[in-house]
Amino acid sequence: MKKNIFLMLVLLTVQFSYAQHNPLKITVTNINKLEGNIQVSLYNKETSFIKKGLEYKTMTRAVKSATEVFTFNDLPEGEYAVALYHDENSDGKCNTNFLGIPKEGYAFSKNFVPKLAAPKFEDTKFKQEHGRSLVIKMIY
Repeated sequence: MKKNIFLMLVLLTVQFSYAQHNPLKITVTNINKLEGNIQVSLYNKETSFIKKGLEYKTMTRAVKSATEVFTFNDLPEGEYAVALYHDENSDGKCNTNFLGIPKEGYAFSKNFVPKLAAPKFEDTKFKQEHGRSLVIKMIY
């Protein structure tokens, strides 16, 4: 009897901890310079997408290799989009030319490549459920 109760407690604990942790693993590839920082921003609303200060969650890390891995933990299921940039000169912003085109590396979820305008949330959104892994290639 004690053995059955113990097993039920273990199973409930495992189930509860699984339900509480819904990680999103983002592997950023094609980083061409081992300097500066990569900033990964996660958005959960169309109205805040790629607007500075309106990110759902943000993570910044110094570049140490051509591939970097970021993990956002405990995300509720839903729709999200990712935008990231390589802050090569560590000035805290994505530098652009006079037309607004980034001079530093950048990327979006679904490996969306903008043509003549910035992407929309709809272009880059994905469904987060039961943990997810994305591979996003930097654009230079």
